[in-house]
Amino acid sequence: MATINRQQQQLNQLAQRIQQVRALSTQVNSNHTATINYKLRDRALFYPGLFINKNPDIHQYVAELEKSMIRLQHCFDKSFDKPSISSSNDTLSIEQVLLEKVAHQFRAINGVLQQCHFRRGEVKEEPKNYDVIAKKLLQKSHYLYQKLAQQIDYERRLQAMIDQQSDPVQLQQTKQRLQRCQVATAKVRQQLQRYEQKKDLS
Repeated sequence: MATINRQQQQLNQLAQRIQQVRALSTQVNSNHTATINYKLRDRALFYPGLFINKNPDIHQYVAELEKSMIRLQHCFDKSFDKPSISSSNDTLSIEQVLLEKVAHQFRAINGVLQQCHFRRGEVKEEPKNYDVIAKKLLQKSHYLYQKLAQQIDYERRLQAMIDQQSDPVQLQQTKQRLQRCQVATAKVRQQLQRYEQKKDLS
C-alpha cells in the first residue's frame, strides 16, 4: 500500500508539472525558434527513442508527453484495480517503465522551455526547484532506462526473426541469441530494481 501511495503522489506531482509545462509552451513564438532547435539537438535530454516526434515544433513534443501521461494513468489505474497482479522482485513493471519515460520526457521539454526567454509578465515565473522535483520522480538512471528500452527492442526483433525462420540451424542460433538477450535484459531489470530499493532506503 505504501508503494501505491508513493506512486500516486508522484503521479499527481508529475501531472501538475505537465500542466505547468503546457501553460508555459503557449508562450512560445518565433523568437524562440533558434533556442528550441538548439536544445532539441541535446542528446542528453532528447536521446533516441524518448520521443516519436521528430518535428522541431515544441508543441508536438508537449502533446506526446500528455499522451504518455494519459497512458501512464490508465496503466496505474488498472494496476490499482488489480493489486493482486504484481511483478516479481526482479521484474520492472510497465507502470514503472512508463513513469520513467514520462519523467524523462517532462525533464527534456522543461529543459527546452527554461532556456526560452519570455517577456516579463507574460507568464508566471517557474519555480527554480523544477530540476529537483524531476530528479525525485526519476526512479532509475537515464542510462539504465535507455539500456532497458534497447534490450526490449532487441528481444522483439529476435522474436520476429524466430517467427519467420524455417531453417533449423538458423532457428536454433537465433533462439540462443534471444536467450542471451533475455539474460542481459533481466540483469538490467535487476539493476533498476536495486536502484529503486536503494532509493527507498535512503
